[in-house]
Amino acid sequence: MMSTATKRPDPAVVPSASLPEGKLDRDRAEEIAGIFHLLGEPNRLSILAACMAGPRSVNDLAALTGMSPSLTSHHLRLLKAARLVRPRRQGKFVHYAVHDHHVTSVLLDMMEHVAEPNQTQDMEG
Repeated sequence: MMSTATKRPDPAVVPSASLPEGKLDRDRAEEIAGIFHLLGEPNRLSILAACMAGPRSVNDLAALTGMSPSLTSHHLRLLKAARLVRPRRQGKFVHYAVHDHHVTSVLLDMMEHVAEPNQTQDMEG
């Protein structure tokens, strides 16, 4: 008897026009690795998460993360250099927001990924 179940595509395989044939050139790979290295610092992730809710001043971010304003500014400089946050002057203060929807998408996807139950056992068994 033949199965009538429809074969589902592998959810981890996503065709992309920006990554033809799954090839990633060395320069782009190094740039992306640098961004992930930058995101490997929990305080920076906390800053980005806070900025996802809307523009925040250095003092707001320092209070939310429990860091000093000077340390918060240091992290913001690095995030800005990597185009992960963008500054906007509002009066005498500078407010920071997530740079664009790509940054938000990556962060939200990783938060969802971490929240998923571990499915490794399902694949191994």
